Order: sequence, then C-alpha cells, then structure tokens
Amino acid sequence: MLCPACARPIAMARANCLYCGAALSAEGLEAAALAAQRILQTRSLANLEAVAKSAGRDEPPRRYVVIDTAAAGVEAIAEACGVSAWEARQWQAASRYRLVRVSTEPADGPLESGLRARGLRVLIVPDETVTRFRNPIPLESIDPFALPAQCTVREDAEAPPARKALREQDLALIVSASIKRERVKDQTSRRTPVDTRLEDAWLVHLHLKGEARPWEIDPRRTAYEGAGLASAYMQTLELVRRLQAFAPHDEAFKNVVPALSPGADPLIGFESFASAPQKKSKEPKVVVLDNVAQFREYSAWRGAIEITQRDMP
Repeated sequence: MLCPACARPIAMARANCLYCGAALSAEGLEAAALAAQRILQTRSLANLEAVAKSAGRDEPPRRYVVIDTAAAGVEAIAEACGVSAWEARQWQAASRYRLVRVSTEPADGPLESGLRARGLRVLIVPDETVTRFRNPIPLESIDPFALPAQCTVREDAEAPPARKALREQDLALIVSASIKRERVKDQTSRRTPVDTRLEDAWLVHLHLKGEARPWEIDPRRTAYEGAGLASAYMQTLELVRRLQAFAPHDEAFKNVVPALSPGADPLIGFESFASAPQKKSKEPKVVVLDNVAQFREYSAWRGAIEITQRDMP
C-alpha cells in the first residue's frame, strides 16, 4: 500500500506516512497490514511475486517515472522536480537517468505531463517489466578465453545448467556495483558487538538485447575456467573492461545510499568443509543484511530503459 500524498510505502507502526507525515486512513492501514501478513508467509521469491500480484489486484498498475538528466538544463530539472539547482546539478553528475517516483497515476497524468511541460524527457517503465528484469540469471562459470566467451547459466534453480555464448554484439548494458554487507544479531549480546562489517562484495549485471532477465556475475560464486588472473574478482574486472568497449557501463549505483535488507550469507555452501560438527551455540542468531535487492531493483529499471526505450522520443 502507498501513501496517498507522496506514493511511498506505508509504514505499519504508525498512522502517518513515515516519509511526508500525511495522515493515513484506517482502510489503508488495514489493507497494508493484510498485505504485509501475506508477504511474511511467503517462503520463496516466486511465491513473493505471486503474492505481490494478488495483493495489488485492486490497485492501479505502477509505473516507474524516470527522467533523462542529460536532456534538460539544471534550472528546468530543479523547477520541474522541486529541488535546488545544486541538487539538480548533483543528479546530472551522478547518473544520466534519475528515478523520480514509482507512481500509480495513469499515462500522461499530472506528474508525467508536468515534467514534460517543463521540457524534461520522461521515460516510463511498467512495473511488470521491472519485475521480469529484477530476477537475474546467475552465471555459474565463464570461459573468457573462448571466442565467443562461453557461460554456464542456470535459469531455474531446479533445472540443470545450460551452456550459452556471450557475444559482444548482444550486449545492451553493463551495470555493476559494490555491495554492502553487515552481520546483525537478532538480540543484543553484551559480550560481542551487535554489528560486524563484512568485506564488501561486487555484482555485475549483463543486460542482453531481446532478453528480459540480465545475467549476474558474482565473483564469490562465479567460477572462471582456464588460466588467468589470480582471483575471480580480478578476472571479472578484466572481463568488464573488455566488454565495456561494446556496451555502456553504468556504475551510478555507487551514488545511491545503501538500503540494507535480509540477504544470503556469502559463506553458505562452505559448511561442508568443516572438520567436525560444531556445538550448538547459545549466541543469538546472526542475520546477514545487504543491499543486493536494492541493486537488482536499480539494474532492472535501468536495463529496461536501455533495452526497450532508449531509442524512443
């Protein structure tokens, strides 16, 4: 559920919008509580997507409203978006495309028409498109020395892996970002710190022409075949440097303030190498928080623009 004043998600613990302070109706709070309860009962990403769709049947479709900061002057952006000239200049320096709002307004509504009236180039990405792009295909291994490069992909976790070629001419966009991770205890412990910073990771998304899901390279989980540099990180960096000669490389996510949420432990899968079973610890359970979901959201609408709408007026 969204706040009727600013269109941001309703915070469940209060009767006012967490972002703008607008009063929320009892009906809106009740609907948001029911939606949250259904979401908390899901156990997989597929179920979560199904719940989100069923929960929003009575809601108008969402639209990602994006502006092209390179197609207008600082003054026009500042006036249209209600920000200072300094902030508009920061928008232009940070990224060509800026997500203004996830809106439920119909096409050519007040927000969209108002931005266009002030000379801004507006791009609209439907929510269903972002949903498809948000679910990347993990690359299990890469042979970067083959011509073209050969990749082992697993489109479905329960399906066998498949071998596919990575052709430079098929690339539409490369999106990369540093991922922040923290370990957080469920309960405060006096003997050990509550939060422990983990080593930052790195993710790379390869958006391909005609494909609705990007390929995701995670140097922690993607293996490189054949001889090469010492680490998977260095080999990924070398691969990205080679591929960015054929497609744009977007690194603007580094300018986004990290929003951490429960994520996967990067050490999962290595427990089997333990020499002996460990005794059950009485310490509180440790949860890994990261901004992977935030990065995949950014990559989704950014890739959709590059593939489906870049040549549109």
